[in-house]
Amino acid sequence: MRYSQRAAFLNQVKQAKSAGALSRIYWVAVSQDYERAQIIEELLQLITPGREHVQRWTEPDLVALQNHLQAPNLFGDEPVAVVEGSEGIVKADAAQFERLFPHDFGILIFGAASKSSLLTAVEAKGVVLDLLVEKSWDREKRIQQTLDAFVRAHGKTIASNALTQLMDSQDLDEGILTREVEKLLSYTGDRLHIGVEDVHAVCPSHRSYAVWQTAEKVVWEGQGRLLEAHFHALVPALRSQLQLGLKIATLLAENASPEEWSEKLPKVFPKTLEKRTRDAHRLGASYFMRGLEIIFDIELQSRTGSQNLGALLDFFHCALYSRV
Repeated sequence: MRYSQRAAFLNQVKQAKSAGALSRIYWVAVSQDYERAQIIEELLQLITPGREHVQRWTEPDLVALQNHLQAPNLFGDEPVAVVEGSEGIVKADAAQFERLFPHDFGILIFGAASKSSLLTAVEAKGVVLDLLVEKSWDREKRIQQTLDAFVRAHGKTIASNALTQLMDSQDLDEGILTREVEKLLSYTGDRLHIGVEDVHAVCPSHRSYAVWQTAEKVVWEGQGRLLEAHFHALVPALRSQLQLGLKIATLLAENASPEEWSEKLPKVFPKTLEKRTRDAHRLGASYFMRGLEIIFDIELQSRTGSQNLGALLDFFHCALYSRV
C-alpha cells in the first residue's frame, strides 16, 4: 500500500491502530533528513506512544536487526526497529532483508532518502509513504499545514498572511521554518494569536538566492534582483513565467471554459493560479508578449558576442517595466 501524502499515510496508521490491524512494515521515503525524521517520530507516536523497546540504526545491519526483532523485552512489549539509510540496501541483499519482515510480532520501519531495491517488497506487504516525487507546491502546502498544526498544538493560532510571510522569508526547509515558529511562540508570550507584524519583528529574511522565486518576483511583482552570475539559469526561468502569464492572459481574453483552463494549465496549483489570474488581468497580454521578445533579444545577444550579461539583465528589467 503506497501513499504520496503525509496526512493520508498517518491517517491510515491511526485507523489501523483503532481497528487493531497495524501493519508490521513501514517505509518512509523523503529526501530531506529533517522532514523524514519528523514523520518517523509521528509514526512512532501513533504505534508506540511510550517508545517502549524501540531500537534505531543509522544504516541497515542485518544481524542486529534480526536479533532485535526476535527478542521481546521483560515486559512483553513488541520490538520496534527504525532503520535509516535504507536507500543503501542493494538488490543483492534485498532478499535477506525481506526474510526479516515481521509477520506476527514486531514492527520494522525503514527510512530512505532515495529509491531502493527493497521498496517493491515493502509495498506488497506493508505501508509506504513516498514523497520522493512530491511536487514543489504540494511540499509547500504540506509544510504550511504542518507549521499551522504545530502552532495550534501550542494553544495558539497564526494568521494566514503571517504564515505566508514567514515561508516567503525563508528557504523551504521544514527544520528552519519550525525554529522560526518556535521563536514566534516565545516572542508572543501570553498572546494567543500570531500576526504578520510578529513575523516582521523577529523573523528577518534568510532566503538564499533562488532563481525560480526571483523570476516570479520580477515578472509578476516588479521586484527582485537579477544577478549576472545566474544569467543562464534566470533566462529560462523568466521565459517560463512570461509564457505562463501569456497563456493565462489569452485564456482570459478568450473567456475560456473551465475545461480549457484545466487542459492548458494542468500543473498549476489552484491558489497560485487564482493569484496569477488576477495579476495577468492587471498586466495584460502585451506585457508578457513584450517580455518574451526582450528575453529572446538578450539571449541572442549573449550568444553572439555580448560579454556584459549584467547589462543585458538590466536592459530586460528596464524594458519590461517601461510601459506597465
